[in-house]
Amino acid sequence: MSRMKSTHYRRFLYVVLSALVCSSVGAASPPDNSITAVTSHPPGKSKADLFVKGGLSTCMKVNGQVILFDTGGESTPLLENLEKSGLDATLIEAIVFSHNEPDSVFGLADLLDAAAEKPKVFALPTAARAIMETNPDALVVAVSKPSLVLPDTWLVGPIQLENDGVTFYEQALVLDRPDGLIVIVGCSHPGIAEVVQQVKEVFGHRRIKLVAGGFHLHKTSKDEIREISLSLQQKGVKSLALSNCTGDPAMKIFRQEWGDRVVSFDRGQTIDLDR
Repeated sequence: MSRMKSTHYRRFLYVVLSALVCSSVGAASPPDNSITAVTSHPPGKSKADLFVKGGLSTCMKVNGQVILFDTGGESTPLLENLEKSGLDATLIEAIVFSHNEPDSVFGLADLLDAAAEKPKVFALPTAARAIMETNPDALVVAVSKPSLVLPDTWLVGPIQLENDGVTFYEQALVLDRPDGLIVIVGCSHPGIAEVVQQVKEVFGHRRIKLVAGGFHLHKTSKDEIREISLSLQQKGVKSLALSNCTGDPAMKIFRQEWGDRVVSFDRGQTIDLDR
């Protein structure tokens, strides 16, 4: 009987998650309280007819406010993708950078010009200096600790990675919703399990409803991927929305182990957070 109930529950959850993810292209505008993948890897056109020269960008509409998380590798396709996705670049109130790589920050300059009012730009200290040098008129906020971006929208602060003697930092954005936390990640270079752990340390025992973005596991062994999958489940993550930069082997393993609780999240797709 318990197995039958579990099967029914998984089918129900699949229907719910499938309804959450839809193509936003051609729509007047994504719904309020939603996240849209505006650009994602790899370069080229997607099935949604959105073009990008590489890089990640996610747009959030939360309580009537618009936030852009990373800006992709080039500003012109970013602005075109925003328009095709029914998103108005003039309404962006905050721009957040997960880390300082070319395919995440090079789309900034024209975006600042497109905004009706100059949005604040939130970046880690090393990236903030580079952004201020190339965009001297930008309102840049250097993030060195958990910080409020807009009401109910937080950055958890720098997450550190040591690799061959080089220190690398990245940060995640968290939407604090009544029914749980929505965690938005870029490439998750420090490790997605480490990112989620930092979220838990900042927010305590709050439920993590969804983690969305790229997990950057294309060079990770299958055994390590399974360990990461188990760690996320043990940390209480309820569902995943994965960009294709997660890697095909990892996508396959997550689908096997998470079943209906994982969906793809690539450019042209919107997740309605109220569904």
